[in-house]
Amino acid sequence: MQSEMLLQIFFLQLFQFIYSAEITFQPVSINTTLNSTVVFSCEGTGDELSFRVNNTPADDGAVIAKGFSATSTDNDGTRRAVLQAIAYEYNNNTEVKCRASTDEPLQVVFSDTAILMIQGLLDSVVFYLDYTFINGFSVLLTWTAPYTLDNVPITGYYIVNGLVNITTTNKSIILSATNPDPCILNNVSVSPINDVGIGSSNNISFYYETVPLITPPVSVVPVIDGQLISLNISIDVSTLCKGEYPNSITVSILNTDNAVINNTSIPTQVNDQLMITGVITVPNNLNTFIVNVSLSNNGGEYLPIPSFGFGFLGPVTNIDSSIDNCSTIDITWTAPTADDRVSILYYILRIYDAITGSLVDTVAVYDTSYQFVDNNLFFHRYTYVITGVNELGEGISNNDTFSYQRVPRTVTEAGSDILTFNQSSATASFNIPITLECTGEAPENATVTIQCNGTGAVYYSTYLVANAHLPMNITGSVPVPLHQQCTITVVFSNEAGSSEPFILAFDTTLPISNTPSPTNTPLVTSTPGITSPNSTVIIIPVVISLTIVIIIIIITAVCVTVLVFAVYKRNRNRATSSQHISTVPNAAYEDINKFNKLNINVNPAY
Repeated sequence: MQSEMLLQIFFLQLFQFIYSAEITFQPVSINTTLNSTVVFSCEGTGDELSFRVNNTPADDGAVIAKGFSATSTDNDGTRRAVLQAIAYEYNNNTEVKCRASTDEPLQVVFSDTAILMIQGLLDSVVFYLDYTFINGFSVLLTWTAPYTLDNVPITGYYIVNGLVNITTTNKSIILSATNPDPCILNNVSVSPINDVGIGSSNNISFYYETVPLITPPVSVVPVIDGQLISLNISIDVSTLCKGEYPNSITVSILNTDNAVINNTSIPTQVNDQLMITGVITVPNNLNTFIVNVSLSNNGGEYLPIPSFGFGFLGPVTNIDSSIDNCSTIDITWTAPTADDRVSILYYILRIYDAITGSLVDTVAVYDTSYQFVDNNLFFHRYTYVITGVNELGEGISNNDTFSYQRVPRTVTEAGSDILTFNQSSATASFNIPITLECTGEAPENATVTIQCNGTGAVYYSTYLVANAHLPMNITGSVPVPLHQQCTITVVFSNEAGSSEPFILAFDTTLPISNTPSPTNTPLVTSTPGITSPNSTVIIIPVVISLTIVIIIIIITAVCVTVLVFAVYKRNRNRATSSQHISTVPNAAYEDINKFNKLNINVNPAY
């Protein structure tokens, strides 16, 4: 029983061996000429042996339509298949395989792949096709020959350049154009040629390059980061044709002696905004430098671009200032010395109160002079700090201080009044209005002197009035001796000097009366420095001695009594007398405080 099973297994394995699928003869690749007929063959074992064309059964209608036909035969268990093919152009590089199969057991095997290659029509094109500009209108075109059979040489190359067709046996050619248009893309194709015909082409495109008539705008913007200076360079090519784009951009940095410190280039790639941009770094320790940017393409050098000058500005010089009129201040200076290519954008003028050190104003000035009206008339000393500004920022500052203090003006208007009389003195009052009109004329002190002709100076004092508010009135009252010709003298002073004295005259003669009574007198006006001749009216009392007359009348006759009585009555009517001085308005000026010891009240006008 066991021996029978072993025998069955043996015959089964033998049967499988006899009826297995196997390729015993492989098809081989064929090189042939165009339109020729070729035959692929293979042998094998199995129930079926057939061909596959590009992985499609050879009996497929589409395969047959391309010129393929297959047959197979069986000779004592050995099967043979034949595939006939016509070498049409589109059949170049067709893949061919042989397939053997069995039904029981199911088994399929394939042969190696064979290739149908048509001489001169290889899929390979010329390699490494490239171009090099000789100048803007001439291009050297170069390439490498494609793969071909040793016995089927390439006889030449077919070049299509626009509307021009050229044949050459070389692997390079110079293409030239007369008046090339830099805005038109030029397309060129190169195809190999052999005895069969023209093979597949390789293509390349380029623009003929020319120099634009107008150089595109170029900007160089410095960026300062601590001690590092970078230059942002941008070129606007939006108005250029592609054949006018620069393909070389050189940036040179020079010192002020035009010696080249550094040469570098930036990429020529054009971004979406049609700009070419690049960044370079300026070598250290260059306070002033020049930047030259040059552009070129295969058409030649672009027109020169003006140099860009950069440098940290030195200090301005010759700062000067004066008052143009009462309160308008002029400031002038000389620009710092710089290379002509280093532009000055503007100046920063900082105005300080030189006394307090506080900042009054900051202005940008686009010239070398500035004028302003001094609205604060009490400021009379200013410090000006002037700094030049350019693309690299603020330069070195320079400053100077100017004083506009001037001798105070004389008071030109005032009034006085005799308020009261008593047995030994009179009380005189005065009123001096003061305003300020011009810068620098503010007084720091006021000196008040009262003098009388019989007693000399009855009062003298100096008062600090530098911080008083203006306009204001100086008022006061002071007792003075009777029967005197007196004056009030006011003098203003500051660091620049003293004003002319202002003199105001008044009279203290007591009116004739049995009992002295208060008497008012109007204000008086005087011109500075002199006493007005009309400022004093002397009251002349008329005293008639009635005693002698009465004695004479009594001795002479009673009838004269009535006459004497009438004369006596008339003379008594002269018991009172008054004094009057006119007032004239004048201009006003400065700032006075109060008179301490004279009971003087200072009342600001606001």
